[in-house]
Amino acid sequence: MQTTLSQSPVDSLPVRSSDASFLRLEAITKQYGSNSPTVDRLDLNLGKGQLLGLLGPSGCGKTTTLRMIAGLLPISAGRILIGDNDISHLPPHKRDIGLVFQNYALFPHMNVGENVAFGLTMRGIGKRESLRRAEEALETVRLPGLGKRRPKELSGGQQQRVALARALVIKPRLLLLDEPLSNLDAQLRDQMRIEIRDIQQLLGITTVFVTHDQTEALTMCDQVGVMYGGRLAQLGAPEEIYERPASMFVAQFVGRTNVLTGEQVSHQQVRIGGARYRCSGARPHWRGLKIAIRPHRISLTPNRDPSLLSTATNCVQGLVAAITYIGDVLQYEVDIGCARIRVETPTGSSRLRYKVGDLVMCEWLPQDMLAFEG
Repeated sequence: MQTTLSQSPVDSLPVRSSDASFLRLEAITKQYGSNSPTVDRLDLNLGKGQLLGLLGPSGCGKTTTLRMIAGLLPISAGRILIGDNDISHLPPHKRDIGLVFQNYALFPHMNVGENVAFGLTMRGIGKRESLRRAEEALETVRLPGLGKRRPKELSGGQQQRVALARALVIKPRLLLLDEPLSNLDAQLRDQMRIEIRDIQQLLGITTVFVTHDQTEALTMCDQVGVMYGGRLAQLGAPEEIYERPASMFVAQFVGRTNVLTGEQVSHQQVRIGGARYRCSGARPHWRGLKIAIRPHRISLTPNRDPSLLSTATNCVQGLVAAITYIGDVLQYEVDIGCARIRVETPTGSSRLRYKVGDLVMCEWLPQDMLAFEG
């Protein structure tokens, strides 16, 4: 099993370097008075042209980090660099950054073209040239010919794209997105995730994207930084974050997981309840043991003699206690005696379904058990 050991969600992590490092945060801190830091000595390197998602629960410091990069909040300590330029104390309008707010912040008294051209006008570009560039930006976000409309005449998705065009029209070195999809309905969010990623890759613009939605982070980003308590709990590619979480916090926050309490038996075995399971990665000196197993990594099969099952898998008998239909997934609650575990299976007309009260076998691979101290 591939397991990353961690004493807490925010143990010190090595800073990932990149030959093409473009955005660098060096121990940036935000502290109000004598309170605990909102952002605590955050280090981060982001390569040119990459999209980074800052993911975490409310109050973890992700939006504060974004606002410090943008210059909307002063840093208490540390440095922010774009390329070789230290922008730590520059005012926002001198940082060459495009910013899209959660509520879009469009001016209702201006038409769409004037909204998009606003940043150019503030930079002293003539009106005719500003509107020409604004129309080019609207074409980039797939809104050609809508420059004369008012923001209130647009749908939520169109307003979001206008806000994106306004951020891009100044041709910034860095693009910051502060939960830009949170006000959209589910179907439109799916569409806009694809469109924003396509535009970001087309332009090759380095981007930082703040979200509390794990689906957005995993599907859109080159790198994901999971934040907790003002620090990075883990930084890595989406697959690494999901498959090899550095702590139980990351395992629970990114994706759904069962959490079981166990104890170490040997280097290759753990005990959960009265049964032993193969699971490498735990350490004998740990004070306690927590096991995480993703619900969709557990398979349900009809109850039978365990000796007939594959020796390559772990198994336990259980009783189906509850079933929830979620469209493309059936979620089973299975009582295994010492705990209840969730098992998720795809729905399908030909797939065997179980009923409440059925005895079943739960099977999973040893490498799908993630072990953490706890």
